[in-house]
Amino acid sequence: MKNKLLLLIVMLTAVSGCSTMTTVEKEQKRSELDTMAEKAIAGLIEQDAGIKMKLDESLGYAVANMKLTKVPIVGAGGGEGVFVDSKSQQRIYFNVTRLDIGGGWGARSFKVLLLINDQAMLERMENKSIWEFQAGAEASAGTASAEGSSSDLNAGFTMHVLSDGGASVTVTARVIRIKVNSALTKDQ
Repeated sequence: MKNKLLLLIVMLTAVSGCSTMTTVEKEQKRSELDTMAEKAIAGLIEQDAGIKMKLDESLGYAVANMKLTKVPIVGAGGGEGVFVDSKSQQRIYFNVTRLDIGGGWGARSFKVLLLINDQAMLERMENKSIWEFQAGAEASAGTASAEGSSSDLNAGFTMHVLSDGGASVTVTARVIRIKVNSALTKDQ
């Protein structure tokens, strides 16, 4: 019994020790997220040239790569992204978790651009964790999408969505958590 316990402890230690990213892996992941953000912004500007002016005037922006699956009553999704302070050009990398309750069906992937227009919202984005509660409706098929949510009422930011693919129709209440990825953000 002691040998099994010792073996279990050694295995857990080895697994947890392997979960730390190396400096090269961190740099590669940051580069991937920065490239994703640049491509998403370019795609959104291609759809609406006015976004460029809004981006230039914003205090900062965040771009997230999201995946979402919805079945009747519940849905869940997540992603990761980068927040950029326009003045300092400081980058904060983050993870997103989303839980939906309500009607709908489907799965999709998309990019989200948040343009920060308010100092208080900018400071919220720089914190370790943000919780956002919303209600909304979304529909997408392929790269076409339409959505509206209670976040549209927030004067602190505007949200723009670039659909990657999939299909879904939802009407939900949702909880979104944005949490700073400390491993990627520190030691830049």
